[in-house]
Amino acid sequence: MENKGFFQTKEGGLTIAFIVIMVAFAVIMAGLGMESGTICTIGFLLIVAAMLYSPIKVQVIDRLKKK
Repeated sequence: MENKGFFQTKEGGLTIAFIVIMVAFAVIMAGLGMESGTICTIGFLLIVAAMLYSPIKVQVIDRLKKK
């Protein structure tokens, strides 16, 4: 059995997704402070991408690797 680094495991991927969500929250708050809709949209898209990481990995990427 090969040794994987922490960020190559399922838990590590979810940790990275959580960190991205926290950074996106800070980006949204900065966008609200500067009254910039574009920066808020970027933060929102980061949150959406981080939340979709796990389902897409499990349902699409892992199934393609098995074939």
